[in-house]
Amino acid sequence: MKRKHFLLGLSTGILLALSFPPYPFFLLSFIAFIPLLSVFRSVKRKWWLVYATFFIYHYATNWWISSWQKDTDPYLFVSGFAVALVHPLLFMFPFAIFNIFANKIGWRRAVALFPFIWLAFEWLHSLGDLAYPWLTLGYTQIYNHYWIQIADIGGVWLCSFLILLVNVFVYLAIEDFRIKKHNTLKAFITNKFVIFAIIIFALPYLYGLIRIQEFKYDTLIKQEQRIRVGIIQPNINPWRKWESNALSQILIHKQIQDSLSAKVEGIDLFIWSETAITLLDLEVNAFHKFDDFYQMLNGNSSLLTGFADFRFLSPGEKPSFTTKYFLGDSTKPYDTYNSILLLNPDNTFQIYHKNRLTPFGEQIPYGEILGFAKSFLEWNVGISSWAKGKEKNVLKMKTLTNECNIAPIICIESIYPDYCRSFVQKGAELMVIITNDGWYDHTFGPLQHYLIATVRAIENRRFVARCANTGISGAISPTGQTIMKAPQYQRVGFAVDIPLIEHITIYTKIGDALPLASIIFIFIIFIVILINSFTRKL
Repeated sequence: MKRKHFLLGLSTGILLALSFPPYPFFLLSFIAFIPLLSVFRSVKRKWWLVYATFFIYHYATNWWISSWQKDTDPYLFVSGFAVALVHPLLFMFPFAIFNIFANKIGWRRAVALFPFIWLAFEWLHSLGDLAYPWLTLGYTQIYNHYWIQIADIGGVWLCSFLILLVNVFVYLAIEDFRIKKHNTLKAFITNKFVIFAIIIFALPYLYGLIRIQEFKYDTLIKQEQRIRVGIIQPNINPWRKWESNALSQILIHKQIQDSLSAKVEGIDLFIWSETAITLLDLEVNAFHKFDDFYQMLNGNSSLLTGFADFRFLSPGEKPSFTTKYFLGDSTKPYDTYNSILLLNPDNTFQIYHKNRLTPFGEQIPYGEILGFAKSFLEWNVGISSWAKGKEKNVLKMKTLTNECNIAPIICIESIYPDYCRSFVQKGAELMVIITNDGWYDHTFGPLQHYLIATVRAIENRRFVARCANTGISGAISPTGQTIMKAPQYQRVGFAVDIPLIEHITIYTKIGDALPLASIIFIFIIFIVILINSFTRKL
């Protein structure tokens, strides 16, 4: 029986994986934890069970990290397997806390606390240089269009919490049914826990039906101030990008932009992809001489583009582990940043440096400590040692006829809810995401990344303009729906009218209050348990 229990517990990993996009079985997440909770007490090798369960969940959803393609760098291939082996270990932490509570306050009480424990874990898992909140449970409901609209109240965290509550209530109802030996469907359906589960499951649908009506694109386009955005998808091979001539890549973007301008008039903002301007020369990248680029603005358009920014350190400034030396000259230290450059037609510019860097791909996590391993861990495609930006500055697009405050978001930054929210708090009316997902062509990766961006749109009720090197490029409405999307793996430009919204959601106001409250709640329970244990010994 124990082996059967072990296999039953593993089905949690399968159910979670099948509920995660692009798999369409999102309803499975509402029962996914029940098998694992059912057997956790009775399985001797419970920690192997937890590890194996979340290895299945991770690998079935994120297998694409280590996918092998024609030009794949062995570093990426190996790192994908390393992540698959190490990442499931982290999921053992919430179950360790859960196990302590089960031993101290009883099984059913611990089960009731499980949603708080899990939510605290998910949030903590989104912090720090090694954060990887890609598999946050709430994302399983991306295709559950009406239900996920509750994200504008408590973010993706509220979605995770309610999913877990439904799991727990259904589990407790099954336990009641088994213990009390009720053998009728009526007894099960009228169980209080089943009623609670139905209410929690159903209410978000009612909320979503109402909220979607308030943010319909056809209505907003008539009522709100809007700008016309041109998105340029260059479809450049990412493995050859840093070896190729920087000017030729700029000209690819320019040719697509000119072709689009000839077809569509009145474009206020053109968006180019991540690091569209690589290392051109010091005049451009270090000293910011953008005269040639201003001529590309067609008189009354702004340009937002990915940009490799050079910054020479000032005299006396202490070098960091990312600092390099120009031509080996120790008197010329500099840092490079994965950046966004915004050029306005009045010949002014603004630069944003990426704050949240991809672990190992763009920076060695906790490099201040692990900097000694830099030469061993660097990715050999020219982008593995960016410096980390320190300011989260909203960019101001300004033409002769239009203005817009922009949230500049680069690649993986879009998977951090509170980080994206902070720009809207500062007045951003439009979220712009530039990325290069070309490393993972023809896998789930680019689509999952795009779909996660739809949750950022819902949380803050902002339009998202997304420009990706090879796709997926598109425009996303505040309800998470795609209003226009470019075909992947094609050189293409398209224009879309985007309303500018000033509405502030509850989530934008309160941020990650729900997971923070869960942490405080669990901490208080833990302290009470310690105090009770200590007083009993006395």
